[in-house]
Amino acid sequence: MKRTLIVCLAVVGIAFAVLGWLMLDDFIGVPPRAVTDTNMWILKRRILQFAHSHGELPHSLKDLPEMQGYYNDTRDGWGRDISFEVSTSGVVTLRSLGRDGVIGGSGEDADMIVSFPAHDSQGKWSDEMIDLNHNPSYDNNTSLKH
Repeated sequence: MKRTLIVCLAVVGIAFAVLGWLMLDDFIGVPPRAVTDTNMWILKRRILQFAHSHGELPHSLKDLPEMQGYYNDTRDGWGRDISFEVSTSGVVTLRSLGRDGVIGGSGEDADMIVSFPAHDSQGKWSDEMIDLNHNPSYDNNTSLKH
C-alpha cells in the first residue's frame, strides 16, 4: 500500500511538472509571427542562393538546399507551409495565412506577405541580403529588414 501511494504521488508529480513545463513554454515561447518573419527572411536568402548557383529560381521551396547554421523550415509559426509564387515580372512572393489559415484577417489572423525582386536593375540575380517588401495589409510593427 505504501509503495502504491509513493508510485501514485510520483506519477502525479511528473504529470504536474510536464503540464507546468508546457504552460511555461507557451508563455515564454517565440511568438508564431516572429517565427514566420524569421523563416521568410531565411527562405528569401535560400531562394536567392539557389538562383545564383543554378541560374534559375527553384520550382518549389522543397528544392532548396539547407543553409548551414540556420533554421531551414518552410512552414510558418503555426506549422503550415509558407506559399511561394513568382510573378511574370520576376517578383517572388512568400505568404503565410496567419493564425487562422484563412485569407485576410487582422491581428494574429492577418496574412503575412512579403516579396522581393529576383533580379536587380542590371538583370543579375538580386543579392540575398536584399530587403523584403511587405504587403500593406501586413498588420505588425516589426520589420523583416535584417
